[in-house]
Amino acid sequence: MTVPLSSHRRLTVSAALIAALAGALAPATSASAAPAAPQAPAPDMAGVVAALESAMTNGAPGAMARYSGPDGVKERAVGVRDRESGAAMDTQARFRIGSVSKTFSSVVLLQLVQEDRLELDAPVNTYLEGLLPDGRITVRHLLTHRSGLADYTNAMFNQTVPGFEAVRNRVFSYQELVDLSLSEPRTTEPGVAYKYSNANFVVVGMLIEKLTGRPVADAYQRRIIKPLGLRKTAYVHPDTRIKGTHVRGYLHPDEAGAPLVDSTEQTVSWAQSAGAVISSPADLNTFTSALMRGRLLSPATLEAMTTVTPTDTTNTRFYGLGLRRYNLTCGTQVYGHTGTVQGFYTYAFSTRDGRRSLSALANTSNHGAANTALGETLEAAFCGKQPTPTSTASSTAPSAAPDHTPLPAERDLPERY
Repeated sequence: MTVPLSSHRRLTVSAALIAALAGALAPATSASAAPAAPQAPAPDMAGVVAALESAMTNGAPGAMARYSGPDGVKERAVGVRDRESGAAMDTQARFRIGSVSKTFSSVVLLQLVQEDRLELDAPVNTYLEGLLPDGRITVRHLLTHRSGLADYTNAMFNQTVPGFEAVRNRVFSYQELVDLSLSEPRTTEPGVAYKYSNANFVVVGMLIEKLTGRPVADAYQRRIIKPLGLRKTAYVHPDTRIKGTHVRGYLHPDEAGAPLVDSTEQTVSWAQSAGAVISSPADLNTFTSALMRGRLLSPATLEAMTTVTPTDTTNTRFYGLGLRRYNLTCGTQVYGHTGTVQGFYTYAFSTRDGRRSLSALANTSNHGAANTALGETLEAAFCGKQPTPTSTASSTAPSAAPDHTPLPAERDLPERY
């Protein structure tokens, strides 16, 4: 078949034009293609061990950490989990996770929001009529620690060991704890500023029980523990025991040099839905990773939970809805919570994609230096081994790595030592 000259010319021009456009667009197409995700650094397990040993140097009988990532699971433990028997710290053992419980409570409440059983920006008194004297306090204010409700634990544990012994075996009602908070001046107007308070999550527990008609333990079990297969996680209240192999906790008295107090057995009734969950390193890794991967909340709800505001002036620490975010020195952001209950410090964090997680424990409390040291497991696990700073007297070049001075750990309970 003979192609007419005009058509032939049009085809030739079209082919040339396509070739030219292809050549011109090639660089732009290449540049606009989604870049390959940077490979996460391998965890610096020697650095993790150094942080654990530093926690021991600062007063913890033992410490442990468990990292989970694409390259597998890595566990480290130092010291003892039981000073009397001398039993070594055990990454399979259970322990009290303190305020990491707040994230469990937040997940349950946010699931209820998804089910249209309450609204984040509705006043708390809509659901718990007459509970709070200020009708402006909303559900969101509770989850973000912006309600202004005073933290009753400041007065309760003003003297650390006597305060603990006074409540070790006591069983409180939620209302009694709220009344303790309301007996003190409010710390801020609703929504104005972040002021950490255990009272907020006592009220969260009350909301959960009011809306479900069941104890908070049932909500944890049905909505989180069973679906994720958390075999070593439980809400234990008011029983004082930790069943099975567990870590014993040791509380530092306020008086320097005074002997440690074994604080393992207690009701934790002073905290309840703000801090009475017991778990293990593996279960905490599973929980934070599953949460960040969207297994517990819808994408929109998880986005709301991870929308954060600063908790201090360092611009590295933030709080969302029952969830902390830390910005590490390498640029990595991790989400989770810290935990303090008498005798136990806990960190449980994951990257936003849920692919890497770390849980760490030191079996002491009321000793902030140990808590700060334990927090350095996050840097080692998520940022990897950092280059050694190099400098000479004749060199004006910046060092290979920035000087990193650990910030004091955030406090979930008052500390005097």
